[in-house]
Amino acid sequence: MNNKLITGITPSKSLNWLYRKLDENPIYPPAVAEVDGEYFQLNSFDKYSNDYYLTQADTLADALNKSIDIFGASTLNTIELAHLTVICDKFNIDKRKIEAYEFHKIKGDKNFETLKSITQFCPDLQRYLSIKTIPLKTIAVFDKLETDFRRFVKNTVADKDISVQEFRKMVNLLFDMQATANPEDMGPDMMKKLAAKKDMTRISFMKQIQNLTQGLSVNAISDNNFETSELTFSFKASNIEEFSKKAENLKNDIEMIEKLYRFMNEQDIS
Repeated sequence: MNNKLITGITPSKSLNWLYRKLDENPIYPPAVAEVDGEYFQLNSFDKYSNDYYLTQADTLADALNKSIDIFGASTLNTIELAHLTVICDKFNIDKRKIEAYEFHKIKGDKNFETLKSITQFCPDLQRYLSIKTIPLKTIAVFDKLETDFRRFVKNTVADKDISVQEFRKMVNLLFDMQATANPEDMGPDMMKKLAAKKDMTRISFMKQIQNLTQGLSVNAISDNNFETSELTFSFKASNIEEFSKKAENLKNDIEMIEKLYRFMNEQDIS
């Protein structure tokens, strides 16, 4: 496939899905794809240029994939994935053909409806979701909260940068509590109740982690406070014989480590 530089066109359509800060002075002209006689701008969405790089695209899905490839599917945050959903609906693009969804393991109408609802969230919540990778099923639970409870969550993320696990626990607790709570309950006392439950939940979680790692021949550490399931396993050895022995003992730890990862998966830590 050959790209070429063209001049004197005005892209009629934009596939703007970005939610991030970019270099305000890009070195290269924007890219466009021609589909059915229309030019679709693929990057530098807020800029017009005298020159454009023209790339071939057979379909709108192909053009959208090329736009994503410019930045890399792995770099997309939740808000950008939500914007993609709106674009797909607007232009009747088959979401199954969008490689970013496959990369992020997103499929099913419920998940796409959840993504679409995110575009209506307040700016504070969108900013938070662009930084933290919250599971879609947790966001779906948030979407079921009543107005006062949603406002409570919004105010919480606006005031402090809470972890993924804290957000998930808060949303689940509010969902369980909203059946019996009244709007007037949404004050300092509610925060105290949530904080107390959160502390109890955290203590229970860490106790379970301690039980699962007890007896391992290596140290298992989360460098990000269990924001993700990534763990660092380490051990010390003063000579090659000690190293070989501890490395050999790792084989006996496989079952325990499998249980550890299974537990984190059950806690929606991935």
